[in-house]
Parts: sequence; structure tokens; C-alpha cells
Amino acid sequence: MSEGRSLPLQSYAAIAVWLNWLVVVHKPRRLQKRHEQNKQAARLNVMLACGNDHSLLIQKNGSIACTGCNADEEAPPEGVPGDFVAVSAGECFSMALRRDGSIAWWGDNGLWRWDDMRYLQSYLGYDQGSDFVAIAAGHRHALAIRSDGSIVCWGENGEGQAPPEGVEGDFVAVAAGGLHSLAIRSDGSIVCWGEDEFGSAPPEGVPGDFVAIAAGYYHSIALRRDGSIACWGQNDYGQAPPQGVPGDFVAIAAGYYHSMALRRDGSIAFWGDNDANQAPPEGVNGDFVAIKAGDDRSLALRRDGMIVCWGFGEEQEVYLCVSDGDVYTRSSERFRTDLHIV
Repeated sequence: MSEGRSLPLQSYAAIAVWLNWLVVVHKPRRLQKRHEQNKQAARLNVMLACGNDHSLLIQKNGSIACTGCNADEEAPPEGVPGDFVAVSAGECFSMALRRDGSIAWWGDNGLWRWDDMRYLQSYLGYDQGSDFVAIAAGHRHALAIRSDGSIVCWGENGEGQAPPEGVEGDFVAVAAGGLHSLAIRSDGSIVCWGEDEFGSAPPEGVPGDFVAIAAGYYHSIALRRDGSIACWGQNDYGQAPPQGVPGDFVAIAAGYYHSMALRRDGSIAFWGDNDANQAPPEGVNGDFVAIKAGDDRSLALRRDGMIVCWGFGEEQEVYLCVSDGDVYTRSSERFRTDLHIV
């Protein structure tokens, strides 16, 4: 088009129609792609777990690799065979969700109320049905969502964090912290129960359109559908800034006093306590697909199936994380980076 000439009005109208068509057609596709990425991140994030001093990771064949402290048989070095789709780790115990919806348990059980005060023995497993779809282990309590959306609770309940009668509702995600618990309703709002001394579990809940939650010892974080993060609870180390954390995140994790989040581009952001280099404030670039935070360490699963670690560890044979950016190589088999839940 030569300088000084303009298009006829009909052409502008045609261009406007064409641009509107692009928005109408491609925006839903972009949103669907983002939604699928979010779902994939959520599925992958349940394949890593950090307890106080042990870690769990689901391998390609569905079995679980364990590393770290095994004083209470919470992390048997030979691993745990089975066809698992999710793992979670508490102070000195572990739990895992099988593909058939049942739950396996191992580790210390001497202090807690499993199955109406009847103590279980390690490795005997725990049978209360086969219709569970999500699990969460807190410091000394545990939660699981049934297929009908209700929540079953076990363990210490001194602050009301694990009511033995469970929690009724239509829940889609659950998280267990030190002495508090969180769950997302199907409408995206959050329900909280347990200790609220630091504001980590407001009894009125948290309204919003949330897609993921994570609980530290005294703080909570939640991922909104738009990719930003809301935080509440103790913030002594900057682990839960009340203004939240803006960004385009797809997964979150909360440790004892630190937090981390996975960006859509595969990089990781950290904030909070970094005494053990578990939360480098400058973040970490890379092609990561899942993250998890423990007491004073952090784990991330790379797309190539390898695990990268940050934080404290006294010796490699005991702790998974021995140095900043340490790559987990004790297993010759790389870890699963895809997961299809029936």
C-alpha cells in the first residue's frame, strides 16, 4: 500500500471480523492448553514427597524409591514395590496411593490414631476402602479424599487438624501442614481447619478460584487459576508474604519455613528461609516439571526424569540432598515424567 492511501471502510470491517474470529477461535485453544499444562503439573507434583528427613519418588514402573532417614522404617532403602500414582510423607511416616484407589502406609505409627485408635504395624498397610483419589501427610496426621469428595482423617488431632469423623464436602484437593489442614472445594474456594495461631488456617476459609494448595508448618499457599499465588500464615522468614506472589505458576510446594513454585516455562521461584540453601532467592532456571519442599530441603523433577535437590544433608547415604543442585543418581532408572490416572 502506498503512503497516503487508506483502506476502504469495508476492508477495516473485514479485518475487524477476522481479528475477532482469531480471538474467538484461538483463545479457547490457548486456555485449554494452559488448563492441560496445569493438570499435568498437578499430576506430576504428587509423584514426589518430602518428610522431615526422608524423601519418596515414584519410578517409571510405579514402584517407590525411598531415601533419607529410615529410623522408623519410613524410607526403606530397597524401596516399596507396587503400582502407585501418588506419594506423601509426614514426620516419620509415609503413605502412597495405588492406582486402584487403595492406600499403603509404612513408618512410625506409635503415637497416632489409625482406625479408631487401633495401631497398625508398619508394612501391613491400611485398608479403609479403595475409593481414594488424593492423599496428604502432615507432621503427625494424614488426610485422603474419597471419590465422593469427602475427606478421611487420621492421626493427631490436638488442634482439630484431623477430626476422626472426617470432613464432608465436595473437595478436589487436600494439603496437611504442621498442625493444620486445607482443602479445595469444587468451586475453587478453600476450607481450613486446625491450629490458626499464625493465621495459617482461618476458620472462615479463603474465597477464590484456586487450583492447588500447599501447607508448611505454620503457613499456607494456594495457586490461583490465573497463575498467581496467595499466601497466609506465619511470615517470619518471608515464606508467606501477605501480598502474595505474582507470576505464571503451574505448581507450588511449602516446606517448614520456605515456599517454592514452578513457572510455566520450567523454572523455579523460591522464597522464605534459606539457611540451608533450600530456597535460593535468585531461583533456578531449568526444564522442571514437578517440585516438592521438605523440612529444610527442596526437590525438583526435570523433564528428562532426573531429580535435582537443594538444601541440607549430612551424608549422601542418609539424605537425598547433599549440596546445592545435587542430582539424584543412586537409582539407575530415571523417574516417571508422565502419569495417567484412571
